[in-house]
Amino acid sequence: MPFISLTRLKVRSVFYLPGFLRANEASVRQLVVTPGYLAGKELIDKAFVFWTVTAWEDEKAMKVFRNGEAHRKAMQKLPQWCSEAAYTHWQQDTAELPGTALMYEKIMTEGKLTKVRFPSPGQQNKLYPVIRWTKLERPLKKK
Repeated sequence: MPFISLTRLKVRSVFYLPGFLRANEASVRQLVVTPGYLAGKELIDKAFVFWTVTAWEDEKAMKVFRNGEAHRKAMQKLPQWCSEAAYTHWQQDTAELPGTALMYEKIMTEGKLTKVRFPSPGQQNKLYPVIRWTKLERPLKKK
């Protein structure tokens, strides 16, 4: 059964966007060549909110990526760059990526918070707005 990983990150200021975007691109380059990666996409919502959803052969494959150098370096900066951060994982019958409604439902009902240094009221209360803008969606193609 495919393993799905979902993250929601809100960059707290435009000043952190360049570093965040550089780290994101390094992570994407690592992601698409990681053995066991099946499919993924990024969605950029309003107010600097970034959603990433990926499908993996299994949890072990996802952890190889998560512990890889590019992703690990980005995660070290996340507490400074982000005012909101949450993730969740689940298994499902197919590698089909979930739509925005299911992504939102999963992060709200099963999401785990990641520590950030300057949490927004939304982070403190786990009250995130629904996904409002889906015009910037990027498929992450396996290499």
